Amino acid sequence: MPETTGPVILTQDHAEMLARFLATRPESSLLLLSNVLSAGLEDGGGPFQGTYAAYLENGEIAGVAAHYRNGMVVLLAPENAPGLLRAAAAASGRGVSGIAGPYDQVRQALPDVLRTGRRPAMDGREVLYSLHLDALAVPDLLLGGDVTCRRPLDDEIPVLVEVRVAFMREHLGPQMRASHENEAREAVGRQQRANDLRVLETAGEVVATAAITAGIPGMVQVGSVYTRPEHRCRGYGRAVVAGLLLEARARGTRQAILFTGTEMPAARRAYTALGFRPIGEYGLVLF
Repeated sequence: MPETTGPVILTQDHAEMLARFLATRPESSLLLLSNVLSAGLEDGGGPFQGTYAAYLENGEIAGVAAHYRNGMVVLLAPENAPGLLRAAAAASGRGVSGIAGPYDQVRQALPDVLRTGRRPAMDGREVLYSLHLDALAVPDLLLGGDVTCRRPLDDEIPVLVEVRVAFMREHLGPQMRASHENEAREAVGRQQRANDLRVLETAGEVVATAAITAGIPGMVQVGSVYTRPEHRCRGYGRAVVAGLLLEARARGTRQAILFTGTEMPAARRAYTALGFRPIGEYGLVLF
């Protein structure tokens, strides 16, 4: 019988052990991998820092939950996701603002939060997609010269914050809160500073945006893909993602992942047209 211990609150001494575990499922754990690479395992309340709780099996990590400063809990917990969520939240002292991870694990952990009386503003069942960038199908629209994918100018950031807030409002509806707007503002600024944000421009107007939302050497996650409502059904979302990934490929990135809602057929068709293929399901719950 395997010897299981935990939950254990991880420290930087566990970094190599955690990396071995996460590397067995990189597509499902990219956000965790990216945050650990950026900020390590100590929780000082800074960007990308969090409290990590794990179960150990025969001296190796067998499941982990991370609770970040914005309240999000991110899971990679094939066994006992609820116990790991409770352990991470108790150790961090923060409230839970959301849960993300493989869909079945999110469903297992969610009742623990619901029992506190919280109700989700968003409870998403997402399709997880992967693409090896050698197989990226670049749309003719991007090659034709009528549109340009580029880094935003700094003086465009206030408008892009408004665009990001609109993106979040479409997903959250009347449950949108001031804290979500603050998160949008912080995320756009952070992505601009990291050179991870791109816009699609045509005829002098920005019509779509996309960003790299997590990454490690060789792999990135694409997110925050948004086309303004009046410009939809013209291929702009697909073009801005392709432009973003062409640049990533030129820098040596080999693989991209993203997820989108099962109830969003237009987005799923767009990503499939770029070459993305479904590899699993992802859960995203926001309170």
